[in-house]
Amino acid sequence: MKKFFLFTLMLIAFQLSAQNKEADNALKAYEKAKTDVAGKKAQDAASWVKLGKSIISIFDYPSRNLLTGLSPIEVRVVLKDQRSTGSSKATIDGEEYEVVHYADKDLYYDADGSLAFWVVTKPLLPQDLLSEAYDAFHKGFGFDAKGSQKKDLLEGFSNLQRRYLSDAMTANSMGDYSLSSRNFGDAVRCFEHPALNSVDTVILFYTGLTAFYAQEYERATEYIKRAVDMGYLHEGVAYSILAESYKALDQVDKAEFVLAEGFTKYPSNQGILVSLINLFNENDEDPSKVMEYIRKAQENEPNNESLFYAEGNAWRKLNNNEKALECFHKSVEINPNYMYGYLNIGSMYYDTVVDIQNRAADELDDRKWAAMMEESDQILMKAVDPFEKAFALTNDKDVQAEIAIYLKNSYYRLQGKDEAYLPLYEKYKAISEGQ
Repeated sequence: MKKFFLFTLMLIAFQLSAQNKEADNALKAYEKAKTDVAGKKAQDAASWVKLGKSIISIFDYPSRNLLTGLSPIEVRVVLKDQRSTGSSKATIDGEEYEVVHYADKDLYYDADGSLAFWVVTKPLLPQDLLSEAYDAFHKGFGFDAKGSQKKDLLEGFSNLQRRYLSDAMTANSMGDYSLSSRNFGDAVRCFEHPALNSVDTVILFYTGLTAFYAQEYERATEYIKRAVDMGYLHEGVAYSILAESYKALDQVDKAEFVLAEGFTKYPSNQGILVSLINLFNENDEDPSKVMEYIRKAQENEPNNESLFYAEGNAWRKLNNNEKALECFHKSVEINPNYMYGYLNIGSMYYDTVVDIQNRAADELDDRKWAAMMEESDQILMKAVDPFEKAFALTNDKDVQAEIAIYLKNSYYRLQGKDEAYLPLYEKYKAISEGQ
């Protein structure tokens, strides 16, 4: 037993020695590269590229070989020469994590036991290493008149942007949206460097989105507007976020312009429509002003069913259910296969039934109560047909499951009137429960 204990100590000492040697080698390579560019090789592109690579090696050292999604066992294999110093629990934005601590990093495991992300707590060097690497590669680019380092510079800036993106995602997971936005922005800076000369509109958008979450609205408008101007609209979400940012900056006219443009392109986007109505409400304007935009769009596309669907949603938000229902019926007249029109017709009837039943629950007069329940049953029978059509027109299992809940509840109520409804109740009950 004593011999085994001594052997274990010797093995740990050997592993730590190898680990320290690797760190020392990385630091020595960095110091040598710094010395080179500070002397005779100050204008040598290859030497600056070498410095940039050495800085990335130092940056990578604490988390080398780690990958998200690894199991604890796989992590232990990867970090074979490292020992954890303990563990703890953490809750971030409602998500539970087990945090395993090491001398230079904390590893965060999600509820499934997979490595979600990590945070380096003790880098080999304390300075902003990625920024220093960027400056080194930029210097190298400036001195590479003949283009001999073109391939290495392309690789260097690509490696930098990947690390910035990784850090941005980690900061986002930690709930530090300001840091996340800065890292996304630095990734954009790498993309836009002449060595890469490219742009990623998705990263532009997320730079702005995380700035929005951090309540840095000037920065949010800058990046999201660039993404929108370059065609990245994220199914209309970009317009909503950009408008909310302008509103936060008290630039209401810009917010209205952005929402109007967004609505023109995405008339069925609920977020844009609601934002427009809210904007008018907040500024003491008539919220029905939103109809001006809808009418203008309908004039240009009179046979666009989604525009009548959008009008129906607007009237619904304005509590004019009669006009809303007319518009939803118009949408399916134009396109008999328009699932969303049928779904909203059904849901409007269903909501009316719920309202009647809620009022009936407070009714003490038995005759009035019976009359109200009969009225609700008649309306409920109007709801099932459009729900059935909506169900048949979609292949989306999640949407079908939602519609099945409406149908299950409807047929449950109606089976007391006719036994023919019982198998339909059982059918949609099974679907809604995932059977």
